[in-house]
Amino acid sequence: MDSGIRAVIFDVDGTLYDYKTHTVPLSAQEALCRLREHGIRILIASGRSYALLGESLIRIAQADHYVLSNGHELLDRAGQPVYQERFTPEETEGVLRAARAHKVHVMLKYHGFCCIYSGWDEMRSVFRMMEPDRGSYRFCPEWDYHSRELPLGITLKGGPDLRGQLADWETALRIEYFTDPSECDIFHRGANKWTGLRRILSEAGIAPENCIAFGDSGNDVDMLRSVGCGIAMGNASPEAMAAADRVCRPSWEDGIYHALRELEIL
Repeated sequence: MDSGIRAVIFDVDGTLYDYKTHTVPLSAQEALCRLREHGIRILIASGRSYALLGESLIRIAQADHYVLSNGHELLDRAGQPVYQERFTPEETEGVLRAARAHKVHVMLKYHGFCCIYSGWDEMRSVFRMMEPDRGSYRFCPEWDYHSRELPLGITLKGGPDLRGQLADWETALRIEYFTDPSECDIFHRGANKWTGLRRILSEAGIAPENCIAFGDSGNDVDMLRSVGCGIAMGNASPEAMAAADRVCRPSWEDGIYHALRELEIL
């Protein structure tokens, strides 16, 4: 096989990880194995932190690189950080003030765990896990852990219309709302999955046109537009579908496997 493809990039939630079955489908696991056999690199690009990927997903993916917390943290194959971009004290305090004012729950993302400031049960339900979280979360009702360690990412959870709740919040940070309208991620405008991927690919000597990317939501738009073939899942948001070169079946209908077969990558 000589397709010219040297790397395949996978978003996690709604893409590699199927919310209907709460698993990585067996067909996707087979596709990952076949990619490795062909010497094609596997990259994971997610809004999740490393702790939120979970041991099972890490073991299944066996990724060559990770771009996590929406590009704020880049990791090597062993899960060790090679680059981190943290929120400043002023940025973090600004988000926390807005969260308090709008009565929104807060979770700060770090490499090895996530720190929940309010809404313990609500925040743990945002990033569903394939196995018990086993220390992936810590509770800090004092809202002060960031004074010891600045976060790599911030997730908010509010009412059914979080966008409406935060409508009057003026911030220079990027707000990316999830498929669930009560949830969003906060990250720097200059840092996203694609900026992290571009750095990883450059160091590996891989051109973007020799990559395929799978995604399903707004934080995947930049990478779907920038690679040789961007593929939106059949369950993707309208923004992701508009940015992609093609649309495959939903995650629960073996979309990844069938797309790679149709492209003659497998």
